[in-house]
Amino acid sequence: MLSFITDLFPAVYAEEKKHEEVAAEEAEEEVAAVEEEEEEEPEDIKPEIEEACGETSACAPLKHHLEECTKRVEGGAHEDCIEELYHFLHCVNECAVPKYFNKLV
Repeated sequence: MLSFITDLFPAVYAEEKKHEEVAAEEAEEEVAAVEEEEEEEPEDIKPEIEEACGETSACAPLKHHLEECTKRVEGGAHEDCIEELYHFLHCVNECAVPKYFNKLV
């Protein structure tokens, strides 16, 4: 029975790669690695700007209010801090958006 199956489905073995093919593949990998090193991503300025805006005098009270709400919720209060988060993020965005465009120009 086994010989019948092997006659229907012969075993196929992968051929060994030739030395030239292996060398060519290694050279391509080295070129790709060098290109990846040369292509550095520009630094993302968004988190830095948003952090600075969150600390401004306009947004600091809203951040404090959000942190107080978060502490209450973590303490077991049955509320959410969506409204506080919305107000804080709105303040941060109002401050940050003009700075994004100034950095792009």
